[in-house]
Amino acid sequence: MELGEIAAITGMPGLYKITARRNDGLIVTSLIDGKTQFVSGRTHMFTTLDSITMYTTDEPAELKTVLASIKEKEKNSPVPDGKDDAAIKAWMETVLPTYDKEKVYVSDMKKLAKWYSLLNSKNLIEELLADKPEEKEAEEVTEDTAKKVKTAKDDKPKKESKPKVTKADKASSKANTKPAPAAKKVTAPRKAQ
Repeated sequence: MELGEIAAITGMPGLYKITARRNDGLIVTSLIDGKTQFVSGRTHMFTTLDSITMYTTDEPAELKTVLASIKEKEKNSPVPDGKDDAAIKAWMETVLPTYDKEKVYVSDMKKLAKWYSLLNSKNLIEELLADKPEEKEAEEVTEDTAKKVKTAKDDKPKKESKPKVTKADKASSKANTKPAPAAKKVTAPRKAQ
């Protein structure tokens, strides 16, 4: 599983695994209770975890980086329960010392703690943080395939291209091909008797 397969949905608590995509929404499975349901895109907004970043004093930190830092420092500073704002701030200071204190709110910190606890309880943290070796192999295969396709295209004889006709050419050709209007017979008005 990857971070792009897990979404946060507005108005719905917890995280959801994207099972299928439809034109008007998503079919998702809750990571909390395992229920699968359709969620309309008209009433909810979806945010995949791979698109989430946290403000820092330098460049924004990706969620994957933040989760790795939490996992690394979990033994020394366990995830707080989220009821004590001071404890949440102290925990965030140890996990990501460069976070922007003006832009990252306590509610964001609480949400991060809940998400981490949920993912960790499902044993998904290691899977989400692991680099996929299959992706690298797939990239190599696609590069080889692209080279083969390119050489195959180069071997084919090129077709002659037709000259492009512009709007001005069309207008001038239409003006030249229209028949001249027929002469109208002019009559004088009748005199009244």
